Amino acid sequence: MKKYLIAILFLLSLIGCSDNEHNHKENVAHQIFSTDNEYLTNLNLMKGHLWVGVELYKENYLENAKRHMKHPKSELYEFIIPTFEAKGAPGFSDQLEQLALSVENEEDLVIINQDYQNLFEAIDENEKFVGQESESLNEKIILVVSLLKVAAEEYSVGIIDGVVENKYEYQDALGFSMMAKGIMVNFNTEDNSNKTRAMKIVKVIDSLSILWPKLVPTENIDGSYKVILDAIKQIENI
Repeated sequence: MKKYLIAILFLLSLIGCSDNEHNHKENVAHQIFSTDNEYLTNLNLMKGHLWVGVELYKENYLENAKRHMKHPKSELYEFIIPTFEAKGAPGFSDQLEQLALSVENEEDLVIINQDYQNLFEAIDENEKFVGQESESLNEKIILVVSLLKVAAEEYSVGIIDGVVENKYEYQDALGFSMMAKGIMVNFNTEDNSNKTRAMKIVKVIDSLSILWPKLVPTENIDGSYKVILDAIKQIENI
């Protein structure tokens, strides 16, 4: 979990921290992500988090959506800036702020969707600042596993023995799994063997949908983070 701490701190800034707030800022120093996988994992964690926020907005859970997409605090976003600068990537603070403000102001869904699209396009642009090897299926599988590991950790905090202890972490886990699925769905290759492997992984991730019967849970859920860990093992064997 440590290598994702900076991203998770940033995510906490967007939701205003979890129900049990912790301030870890003083324990984290500015640093550059050491690998492309770490960099891409953090970008996709943000995408997953924002995806959940917009889905909540669409379902008219406005306060939930605001909790996930509060105005980003510069003192937390700045932890990602050194990596952008090292890679020559532009970052996306303006687009991130615009979406957060639109959600806070409860703008029309048309505006939210446009801001969301603009933000994701900006994040996608920053994802291009990696080595060519990151485009291989094996590297993308490693990325998927990285995201699902964080999803498992979030789910373990959100759902404990079937009881909803933290709906925001539960929702984040869904967002991260959706980003993992998207990586495989959007993988383009002419290699039939790799196509088959990617589709098998999509099916494994799809099987996790039973863990999220509702976007905003109101009663106990028959789910466990261990199901995600089992899925990770299946994916690693594909």
